[in-house]
Amino acid sequence: MRRELKSVGIIGAGKIGGSLLSRLAEGGEYDLGVSDVHRDRLARFAERYGVFTTTSNDELAERSEIVIIAVKPWDVPVVLSEVYSAFHADGRAAVSVAAGVTIEDISRRLPNGTPVVRVMPNVCAAIGLGSAVITANPSGRAVLPDVMRIFESVGDVIELPERLFDAATALHGSGPAYVALFADALIQAGVREGIPRDIARRLVSQTVQGTAVLLKEKSPHQVRDEVMTPGGTTAAAFAAMEKSGFVAAIYDGIGAATERARRLAE
Repeated sequence: MRRELKSVGIIGAGKIGGSLLSRLAEGGEYDLGVSDVHRDRLARFAERYGVFTTTSNDELAERSEIVIIAVKPWDVPVVLSEVYSAFHADGRAAVSVAAGVTIEDISRRLPNGTPVVRVMPNVCAAIGLGSAVITANPSGRAVLPDVMRIFESVGDVIELPERLFDAATALHGSGPAYVALFADALIQAGVREGIPRDIARRLVSQTVQGTAVLLKEKSPHQVRDEVMTPGGTTAAAFAAMEKSGFVAAIYDGIGAATERARRLAE
């Protein structure tokens, strides 16, 4: 006998919500629905995947066992007020991917005892290679395995204490932008040294991709040491970068992003 599909509703069909919806729809394991203010987005998802669509967040929450809130941090309070009545039903869980919005912030805007799960994914979810950290309130721990399985459809999922979420947001949530910034700087440096831009881009893209695979198998120090020979070109580059404050700039950037994450929901 075919098991009944668990119903999952996603509020917000942007980068994270849309990527998650697409991956889940391809897997066919859930009864999916999505709400969004943009009717053109909804039409695309309905046409491509045949999922339930609506512009009403409350309607979506009423039909979903797991409600994933994938909106900007400052929009979360409004969304929670719209779906509040749906959470009077036993067992319905709220899952938030909004940076800086704590479980306490969410819990006090929903009926007492509502299972709440907080997830911080990143934009690499769009290609199924994302990473996410996850945690839950006491009542939310019962659905934590289900939510982890949902987000594993778009990448690696790691349970982490909520006190570390702002740092994780700074580290991996914003991380793809840092890597892109570094890649762009490498390309520009190659052009400066006379390499045609299209070739520099190909070389850098392949280098970043290959290094990412190596880092799955080896520590950063191992990769660095395999490349850097005493007195060689890599050692010369490291010395120049350290002199210019490369590592210190990264520390400062992560610190600034962590502090900003703490203030996002204010």
